[in-house]
Amino acid sequence: MFQFVRRIPTRLRLGRSDLLLLAGGLLLPNILALTASTVAGVPARTSAIALYAVVALLGGRMRGWILALLGLATVLFDVIEVVGRMFFLGFEATWRALDPGVLASLLATPAYAAGAVSAASITLAYLAFLVRAGPAMRRGSRAVFAAAAAALMIGDGLANGTTAYDFGALASLGHPFESASLASGFDALPDRAHPPRRVVMVVVESLGLLRDPAQRAILAAPFEAPDLRRLYTVATGTTAFFGATASGEMRELCGTYRTYDEAFLRDAPSCLPERFAARGYRTVSLHGFHAGFYHRARWYPQAGFQRSLFAEALEPRFPHPCGGPFPGACDTDVAQAMAVEMAAPGPAFVYWLTLSSHVPVAPGTGTPRQHCGEPESRFADREVCAMVEVWQDVFEAVARLAVAHPGTEILLVGDHAPPLWRRSARDAFAPGRVPWIRLSPIPVAATGMAAAKP
Repeated sequence: MFQFVRRIPTRLRLGRSDLLLLAGGLLLPNILALTASTVAGVPARTSAIALYAVVALLGGRMRGWILALLGLATVLFDVIEVVGRMFFLGFEATWRALDPGVLASLLATPAYAAGAVSAASITLAYLAFLVRAGPAMRRGSRAVFAAAAAALMIGDGLANGTTAYDFGALASLGHPFESASLASGFDALPDRAHPPRRVVMVVVESLGLLRDPAQRAILAAPFEAPDLRRLYTVATGTTAFFGATASGEMRELCGTYRTYDEAFLRDAPSCLPERFAARGYRTVSLHGFHAGFYHRARWYPQAGFQRSLFAEALEPRFPHPCGGPFPGACDTDVAQAMAVEMAAPGPAFVYWLTLSSHVPVAPGTGTPRQHCGEPESRFADREVCAMVEVWQDVFEAVARLAVAHPGTEILLVGDHAPPLWRRSARDAFAPGRVPWIRLSPIPVAATGMAAAKP
C-alpha cells in the first residue's frame, strides 16, 4: 500500500513531451473559446475539441505543413460551427451565407474586429506550434492526453451545453409546422371572399420572447393605446422558430421550414405575396439592407413580390444610415417608406423586414427611453436594453401606421431570438420561441366610424 502511494507522484509527473502534447492538442486551439466561455458564452464544441485532439496525435507522423493544413481546416470548421450555432444557421447555411460585403461590415464592428484579430493571432501561433513541436508531441503520454481531452469535452458540455443554441434550420426536422401566420389566422386572409384592401406583415429582426412579463408589457405598450384599441382587436401569441432570418421569412411568408433554395427548387410553396397577387393586390417588400444578402433579389419575386425596395433604393432617400454589423436604412426611416406604400391607391400586401436590431446593437441606436446602463433601467443587460429601444421604435411606428390607415390587417412577428454572446443576455429570452401580435380591424358598425378610403 505505502509503496503504491510513493509511486503516484512519479507517475503523475508530466514530461516535456506530455506538456507539449497537451498544449498543442488542447490548450492552444481551445484557449479563445475557453476564455469566451468565462466572460460571454459559446455553444458546446465537442466535435471541434475531438478534432483538435486527433490532429495533435498525428504530430510527428506526417510533414509539418500537412499537419498545419489539418489544423487550419479544423480551425475553420470550429469557427463556422460556433458562428452557425450562435446565429441559428447551422454549418452549411453559415458557409453559404458568407458574403465579402457582409464580412467587411462585420469586421468594421469593434466587437467582431477584436474577436477576429484574437482568433487570427491564436490560429497562427497554433499552426506554428504544430509545425515546430509535432515530433516532440508524438512522444507524449497518450493516456494522460486522452484523460485530459475527455475532461475538457465533459466540462465544455456541462458549461456550454444549453439548448439556447439548438434551433438551427435542421433542428426543425420531426417538428410539426407552426407559424404566427397560421396561429393568428393571418394566413387565411387571401382566401376570404372579401379580403381587406390593406394587409401588412412586419418581421422584426431578432425579436425574441422576453421571459419577464413586465418587460414584454413595456414593449407592447403602443398597442394598448386607446386610439388604436378603438380601431383594432389585438391578439398575441408565440411560435417556434428554427434557423436565422431567412428561415423566419420562409416560415411566415411561405408556410415552410425549408430554406428558400430547397423550397423554390423542390416544393413550389404557396406564399402569401403570390396568393395576394393572384387576387389583384400590389405586393411590395421593404428591407434596409442590400438585395444580394440571402439572395433576396432572386427569391422574393419567386415568393410573389412584384416590387422590392432594398438599401439600393432606400438609402438615397434617407442619407443617414444606421450602423452596426449590417449598415443600411434605419428602421425609423423605412417606416416612412412604409407609410408611402400603404397610402398608395388600390389593394396592397406590404411586407417590412426590419434591420436595426441586428446584434450587436450599439447604445443609442433606438430612441433613448429605457435608461440603458443606469440603475433605474428595467433591463439589466445594456445590449438587451438597446435592442428593446429599437423594437419600441418599430412597434410605435406600426401603431401609428395602423391608426393612420384604419381597416389594415397587420401581423408583427419575430424572426428568431437574438443571438447574443453573453449567457445572461441570452437567458433573458425564452429559447426556441418568438412573439407575434396581430391587429385585426374592428368592423365599422362596431366602431361607429366611417371607413377610411384606401
